Amino acid sequence: MHKITCLRCENISFTAARDANMPCPYCGFMQKGAEPDRRGGNRQITHRVCDLLKDDIRLPVKTVDVSDTGLGIKVLGHLPFNQDETINVTIEDLDIEKRAQVIWTRHIYGISRAGLRFC
Repeated sequence: MHKITCLRCENISFTAARDANMPCPYCGFMQKGAEPDRRGGNRQITHRVCDLLKDDIRLPVKTVDVSDTGLGIKVLGHLPFNQDETINVTIEDLDIEKRAQVIWTRHIYGISRAGLRFC
């Protein structure tokens, strides 16, 4: 058995699979077994309304977590942005207005998730 500690919620789970790409059974965070966490620093788990803007597209989404270098987001449906695109991010509650690059996107069961890195 392999002991896995979730990078987000820090709960411990066990698996018989090596290098398993599976979500945390507690918070759903998708951690890749063979790949280190891409975004360093402390992440503040927060669920705030966030606006993503690119050209004429404005998309309200919810944040999953925010750090000094980026944020994780989720939204029902598909994201109209692709990996490596640069978009404007506004989180009024946290007084954040920055440009960010889309690092990764996933779509599971009608919910889209993405990781954004601040430029």
